[in-house]
Amino acid sequence: MTDKVIDKEQALLDLLTENPSYTFLQLAERLGVSRKTEATRLKKMKELGSIERVGSDRKGYWK
Repeated sequence: MTDKVIDKEQALLDLLTENPSYTFLQLAERLGVSRKTEATRLKKMKELGSIERVGSDRKGYWK
């Protein structure tokens, strides 16, 4: 089960590397999950320090 979580997080990181300005909806569509699932995953990764939001929610990007 841990491998699946790691794979999903890696897929998310790959997309954010491709385009740090993707919205929750764009990320969810590309990964085939709901917007809420993606928002939860991003929040968890942010809390763990894996990613960081730079700028505002509207004009910012993920780093």
